[in-house]
Amino acid sequence: MSNFTGFADLRSPCDLLRKLEHDQGRMVSDPTDSYAAFDFFVTAEHMLDWRRPDPGDAPKRKAARENELLLQITSHIANGAKHFEARDPRHKSVTGIEREGYADDDVNSGYVDECIVIALSPAEAIAFGCTKIDAVVLGYRVLNSWQGELAC
Repeated sequence: MSNFTGFADLRSPCDLLRKLEHDQGRMVSDPTDSYAAFDFFVTAEHMLDWRRPDPGDAPKRKAARENELLLQITSHIANGAKHFEARDPRHKSVTGIEREGYADDDVNSGYVDECIVIALSPAEAIAFGCTKIDAVVLGYRVLNSWQGELAC
């Protein structure tokens, strides 16, 4: 068995941050693209692991995931997406993810916009000031947080 590092040109936390930026761009381009949203949130879930990869940092990673709301929500979304259901009892942040459409103010225009919406559990809804959040908007919050953390 041979060991390898990274995945093609993804070899550092800054490389993964660039992937996260790329995936956010895909979500912005098409707010209904569930592939892009899946890629974004699964990548975002692993940012902490790439940022603090040392096995000795496991307690710090665990504490961060337990104490930081964005990490909790991201983890719940990513694990729910990856496993089709987030069964771990620590996942309490999200009550659902769905496509939602809304009509243009001019109801006669026939224009309907769709996006992926994350429904937050009550505690997270209070913290965020909303019961639902657009995946693109949440993506920007997550991305901005990692951009500030890594400063690549």
